[in-house]
Amino acid sequence: MLLATVFASGCGGSPTDPTPVGLRVTSVTPAQGSTTGGTTITIAGAEFGSDTTLVIGGVAATALQVQSTTSVTAVTDARPASGVADIVVTSAGRSATLRAAFTFVAPSGTNPPPAVTNLRSVGSRTNQPSGFGDVGESVTLIATVLDTETPTSLLTYEWSGPGSFTPSAATTTWRIPSELPATPATVTATLTVTETYSEGAVQHRNQTSRPFVMQVHDSQEEIMVLAGDFLTRFTRSELSTDQVLHNFSPTCDGGRGRADEARDVDRSRREYVQDFSKFRMSRLPPARFNFGGICVAFGDPGRMRPSDACVELTVHWEVTYIDAGRVGLKEITDGVDNVTAVLENNQWRLCHSDFRGMSINPTTGVRTAVSW
Repeated sequence: MLLATVFASGCGGSPTDPTPVGLRVTSVTPAQGSTTGGTTITIAGAEFGSDTTLVIGGVAATALQVQSTTSVTAVTDARPASGVADIVVTSAGRSATLRAAFTFVAPSGTNPPPAVTNLRSVGSRTNQPSGFGDVGESVTLIATVLDTETPTSLLTYEWSGPGSFTPSAATTTWRIPSELPATPATVTATLTVTETYSEGAVQHRNQTSRPFVMQVHDSQEEIMVLAGDFLTRFTRSELSTDQVLHNFSPTCDGGRGRADEARDVDRSRREYVQDFSKFRMSRLPPARFNFGGICVAFGDPGRMRPSDACVELTVHWEVTYIDAGRVGLKEITDGVDNVTAVLENNQWRLCHSDFRGMSINPTTGVRTAVSW
């Protein structure tokens, strides 16, 4: 019997054996914070793993970092209501709760949030309108912010949206994405301004967000496409004048550009037929921009065209005359066409077209300088 007693006591746990601790939460520092969120806290406990999550009063904490198996830091998120809250830690499929351990305190409401009174952009080109940008362009975003209690230099600024923002300040450089599914596109950058202030022992924060809508273009491509479409349609003799000029603005330069080009198209239809199979065209990039300015075609002061941008393309035409006295006469023309464009209602439209080149009679070899 004595031996059995000794054996039984040996099979039991020794008083010196380690006792499993398990996941647990023992304290939180500080023990109170604002309902507006933003309070950095430290949670003490045991067996915190790398997958640890933290919920306070039903709201998940952010910026959580596991410092060790016994310490976790995090930032409280905003909570609609004040009052005492439980802390719940979860790790490795287990959870532990510290009841009524944290108190959310609401601000008094006497401190109004910052006000973003204006947002504007300054592009990389002369007189570029605010709210207009091109793919891959770096534009400057400028915010006007007012706050009655806190100097604006002590506020924090965060820009969000596609692309990159440097620095995080009231004025930032926005690098618009280089690729978008299609253009023009509406792209939004959002500024969030945060004011941090104290009432008693609790630090609160006020936040204001305001979006800035940018109309993003691929202007080089868009204008070149419009110019190429115009020259291609001009070469198709079966198309009417209105069909040829469908991308021309009726209001740019008082409508003079479109009216001049209409006369050129009408004359071409009366005098000759184009051989569309011989038509060739190539771009001469880049487009030149001067919003609200002028484009001087071929450096000729007599061809100063009001415009926001202009492009040039080389053109090869072969025609057969049909007007009286020249029926059957053939002509080959090579030259450069200068096409201007304006931005109207967030859309590029064409304004003027000026051509300068050389025509040759393939039979006689006679060359003639031409311009229209």
